Amino acid sequence: MENRRIFIKRCLVGCAVGCLTMAAPGLSASVNAKLPQNPISKRNPQRALVIWYSQTGHTRRIGRIIRHAWEKAGLAVDGADYREIDKSTLSNYDLIAIGTPVHYMDVPVNLRDWIKTLPRIEGTSVAAYVTFGGKGNGQHNTACGLLELMTEKGGAAAGTGLFGNMSTFAPTWSAGNAARILAFKDRPNEKTYQQARAFADSILATVAAGRTQQIEREFGLESLMGIVPQIGLTKLMITNHHIDKSICIKCGTCLKKCPVGAIDLPAGSVDYQLCIACIGCVNNCPTQAMKMNFIGKPVYGFKEFLKRNSIEIAEPAELNL
Repeated sequence: MENRRIFIKRCLVGCAVGCLTMAAPGLSASVNAKLPQNPISKRNPQRALVIWYSQTGHTRRIGRIIRHAWEKAGLAVDGADYREIDKSTLSNYDLIAIGTPVHYMDVPVNLRDWIKTLPRIEGTSVAAYVTFGGKGNGQHNTACGLLELMTEKGGAAAGTGLFGNMSTFAPTWSAGNAARILAFKDRPNEKTYQQARAFADSILATVAAGRTQQIEREFGLESLMGIVPQIGLTKLMITNHHIDKSICIKCGTCLKKCPVGAIDLPAGSVDYQLCIACIGCVNNCPTQAMKMNFIGKPVYGFKEFLKRNSIEIAEPAELNL
């Protein structure tokens, strides 16, 4: 059985190709759409903020590297998951980095909705980074989309970064396609971390020079696939999504990780309508009490996948201090 990405692509590729043909026959996948730029207001930032949305730790790890690099450069830096950020404090910062995993080839809907509620950050330099599993899909446009959302709030685009890791889409390995994930079992690795450090340094250099990055989305087949309701299609393949109360320890991890409040812990239920199929609840449950079937196959989480395959993610040296 194929994983979610391949399954959806094969089901809908005819539709996407048809749309591409009707929209612009012969269109190259390298066509870009450029957006307006906001100028940087402060070329010598003193205070910075690193924001991340992280479900299994990959995006958080990159964010912490960026934070460390900026602290090493002499900045006062705060960092946290977006759900822990006091929105009213954003105007206190000269520089912001925000990161997310690629979610169905786009910025996760929960993070997008949160950004829309932020106050204006006129002239604040903003960098966006994304993490993605395996070869990935849509990572460039996701980073551009995240940066675009922040510039719509008045931020000055300072750059984008893309960082690969193992996929954390649990239905893939649960359905017997572990090899697809294990091909990238060494990621993130030291090369990834060096790229993150270099990205952090490059953002400081860009800001100091007063430059801004032109946001350029790529348009092609992947872009058209991005308009397909992939979350809804994935949810059609999910059944038996609930909490097994006989082994649940009521630690609240699933509540903390669910970005849309879809979990009712006392009832042991998950609101199907609210759920965005991020798989965070399954990936992080310490006892595997969060149950889910994907096309009839029982799903087990990322922590259990690492355990079964004797994988230990190497932490960057600066985070072990």
